[in-house]
Parts: sequence; C-alpha cells; structure tokens
Amino acid sequence: MENMPHSKSAIKESSNNRLLILSLSCLMGVIGGLFAAVLRFLIEIISYFFTEILLPHISLVIQDYNLGYLLLPTIGGLIVGIIISKFSKEVQGSGIPYLLESMTFKSAKISPRVGLFKTIATSISIGTGGSAGKEGPIALIAASFGSFFGGKLSLRPENKRLLMTCGLAAGIAGTFGAPAGGALFGLEILYQGITLSAGIPVFLAAVIGSVVTGLFYGYDNIFAVDFDLSSIKIAEYPIFILLGVFCAIVAYLHIFSYKKISRLFHKMKIPLFIKPAIGGLLVGLLIMFYPDSGLYGTGFNGIQQAFDENLALGMLVILLILKILASSATIGSGGSGGVFAPLVYIGCMAGGAFGTAGNSLFPSLISTPALYCILGSAAVFSASAQAPLNISLIIAEMTGHFDVFPPLIVTSISSYYVGRIFFKGSSIYTLILGRKGHHLKADTIYLLGTTQVHEIMSTNLVTVSSSIKISDFAQLSNQYHPLNKFPVVDFGNLKGIAFIDDINKIPYNSWESTTIKSIMRTEHTIISAKATLQEAMDRMNQYNLRALVVAEKIEGTDKYNLQGLVTFNDIISVWQKERKK
Repeated sequence: MENMPHSKSAIKESSNNRLLILSLSCLMGVIGGLFAAVLRFLIEIISYFFTEILLPHISLVIQDYNLGYLLLPTIGGLIVGIIISKFSKEVQGSGIPYLLESMTFKSAKISPRVGLFKTIATSISIGTGGSAGKEGPIALIAASFGSFFGGKLSLRPENKRLLMTCGLAAGIAGTFGAPAGGALFGLEILYQGITLSAGIPVFLAAVIGSVVTGLFYGYDNIFAVDFDLSSIKIAEYPIFILLGVFCAIVAYLHIFSYKKISRLFHKMKIPLFIKPAIGGLLVGLLIMFYPDSGLYGTGFNGIQQAFDENLALGMLVILLILKILASSATIGSGGSGGVFAPLVYIGCMAGGAFGTAGNSLFPSLISTPALYCILGSAAVFSASAQAPLNISLIIAEMTGHFDVFPPLIVTSISSYYVGRIFFKGSSIYTLILGRKGHHLKADTIYLLGTTQVHEIMSTNLVTVSSSIKISDFAQLSNQYHPLNKFPVVDFGNLKGIAFIDDINKIPYNSWESTTIKSIMRTEHTIISAKATLQEAMDRMNQYNLRALVVAEKIEGTDKYNLQGLVTFNDIISVWQKERKK
C-alpha cells in the first residue's frame, strides 16, 4: 500500500507525457504539411522563371538541340555552391544522412537554420534542372522543428527522435500525398523501429501533414494510371521476384556511379562553390538531348510517360542510364537534393525495360509492361534505401492503385534482400554519410537501442584517488598505457572519472601542488550496465564526455558498485565489427 501513491504518480506522469507527445505530433504534422507546400511552390516558381522567362532569352538551337539547357542547371549549381560555401555546408546532398547523423551522434540536435538553407538550396537545384528529389530538404526542415521543440521542452533524447520522425513523416506524406507511406518512411528509415507507442504519433502527424498540403494542392494522385490491373496473373509472381533481382542490380550500378562521380569531384582542387556548377553543366548536357523526358528536376513527367506506355524499349534503357548519370552528377558534385525521386525514376525505367523486353519474348506471361514500371519504381528504392515496406505503400498511394500492393511487396522484398547482399547491410543514405567518416549500417540506430552497455564495457580498470597529484597521475598513465581514463574512488566511494588528456588544462609548474580533484568529472558520469548504447551515446554527447563509469547503486546507501567503463570508442568498435560482418 505504501507504493500506491508513487504508482499513481508514475501513471499520471506517463499519461501526461503521452498527451504532450501526441499534441506535439499534431503540431509537427501541421508544420511538415505547410513546408511541403512551401517547397513545392518554391520549386514551381523557380522552374517557371528559368524555363519560361530566362530560357527563351538564352536559347541557341543547333540541329534541334537547345544549348540554353546547358546554362540552367549550371547557374543553379553555382548559386547552390555559394550557399554551401558561405552559409551552410550541411545543405549538400540528401538531408536524410544528416538526420541519421544527428539521431546517432548528436542526441537529435538540429538547427532550424540548416533546414531553412536546405529548403532554399534544393528549391534552386531542382527548379533549375538538377536531378534530385524533394524528400531530403522537407524531411530535414520538418525534423529540425521536432528537434527544436524537443530541446525547448527539455524532452528526453528518445522523445526528440520521435518528434523528428513525426516531422519527417508529415513532410514526406504531404510531398507525395502518401500518409501511410510517409509514416512508414519515417519509422523504417529514420526511427528504425515500429512500435505502437511510436507508430501512433507518427501516423497521426503523417495524416495531418497530408491533409494540410492537400488544402493547397488538392488530393489527386501524383500519377495517373489508367490501365486495368485485374489482369495480373499468379504465374507472374516468380517473374516479380526476378524483377526484384534485376532492380537490385540497377540500384548497385546507380550507387557505383554515384560513388565514382562523388570521388572525382572530391579530388578536384577547385573552390567548393564551383563543383555543383560543374555538376550542373553535366546535367544540362544530358537535358539538352532529352529535355522533355524527365531528366530535368524530379523527373515525374518522365515517369508518367512510362506509365502511359509511350516509351519504347530503347528509350527506356537510354533514360535509365542518363538518369543515373544526371542524379550522380547533381548529388555527387555537392548539389542539394534528395535521392527518392531519381531512384523512383530509375526504377520505373528499369521495370519498364524489363516488362517490355519480357512482353516481346513471352507475351502470354506479361500482363502489361506498365505494371512493371510501377513495380520497378518501388524495387530500386527498396534495394538502395533498404526499406521495402514504406516504398511499397508510397507507390500504391501515389498511383491510387492498392490492388497492385501484393506484387509491389513481393518485388520490393526480393530487391531488398539482394541489395542487402550487395551493400553489406548499408543503404544509400548510410553510404553517403560514410563520406564524413561515419560508417553506419542501415540498422545502426536499432542496434544502439537494443544493445546494452554491459555487453561491450571494459572491466580492465585502474582506479585512482582524488587526492593524487597531477604529476603522479601523469606517471600512472604511462605505467598503465594505453589506459587514459580512470574511475576516481575515495575510501570505497565512487566519485567520478579522470581523463589523462585533461592534465593539459593545468600549467606544468603546478602539477606537484595540484590534485586530480581539480580536473576530474563528477556530474553525469555514471551509467547503469543495463542502459542501452544509445543512452550512453546521448549522455556523452550531452555532457561532452568521452567515457562513462558503469556502476549500480547499492540499495539503502549512497555508494555504487563499480562494474566497468564504456567509452565512445567502444561504441564505435561495435559498428566496425558489424561493418566487417
């Protein structure tokens, strides 16, 4: 009976917290939906200015090729390059890797300033012809508000991550008119886990985001699909599996192209702001040959042409190759934009080519080549992003054809598993993040949240007293090299931790008269052995620590039972082992 008030208090606190999260998820839904509409408007305005106003004045037509297209992405790339070099380097490439980095390494901290510049840069990049998608910037700016409100309300890091996921889901849902797919996008790629407590606020935010964007742009499907899908045959399902394998190979070729072009630009000894302009020039060259086939911008018009079965086999293959090059040049050169739209376009052309070729060879087995365009649109993204569930739902919602969901799932799962072999557990987002030295896997955040500290902690400990002189402490570190972090224990009482690097804060001539009590860290240095690696990482990031003492409090006392030590490098080593696997 004595615990009853405490239990009621805990239940009330938990209920209030859930209510707060639900309320904030609604707010994230509104913000995500609004910014999805704003981003779409900016891209439309910029595209109209460059194609309808500027292009006629700079056009030079030679043998039916308009050289003016060379300049549009080049000008856009130059402007984006200036934004990157002068204001925010974080706006380069897709915004999803930056979110993964923040979720993993920075306790879900993102500045709204980064999201704002990302929106401007991507609007210019896509509006002037850059071959990129809209999901990166909208995800980044919507998630940044989740991080902002979470910080202002002093929410726990896991709740900040949840709000960031709500913002991302709302932005994706509004951008593509896909609330269910947008929610799964956030849970599958960013949050990397689907539970009831997380799913409810994320799905709520996604639905609100979709509704808010629809108030400005309507609720029509992104793509119009007129053919009859009832003709799908049971005998085609093995072919869908083969299509998944083929699309995984295409995904591998796309990532291979991106990595090669990215390294090429990285090695260029030229100013940073020039590189996106050079990438834009390469894209402009490709657009010049096929200006109306979806190489310009997101490419949704080209996807619609493929759905309408207006493209021959040869054209499908050509556009597939050119979009791979255009996307790689835009993002690999440091331009701003996401990879979702290019991957959907590449998959559409790959699926269309597969279906058209199959229809020519085995007309009795292939129901319609356009169906394979739809399936390919999902399969290439599934292999590249290692996310088969959300893309299947998004494509079904974008086309308005949920009757194609079963073959979508079969094809996407097939490509997912083949892609997992090709990319060794990484995804296109974690591979992009790898350029910054963070070699994560597609399930890294899940790994951090499920692995406990005691599984990796070091038990090889040397303790010191707070009364030891700095000079003696320095000699001790030499004696026990390579140990450089020492739990501080006085008369059996755990006091904190001392780092050998911190002795440099004390003048050398004061080492004999100063004890390590002046440099030891005492606040927030103890963590439970049952805590997760993510909790340990959050603690280190939040309080600028390089290690934590692992200890459990002895019941009925103020003393701790020292068990071990966990360092930042210990957690990194977990990723390294997973990477080798």
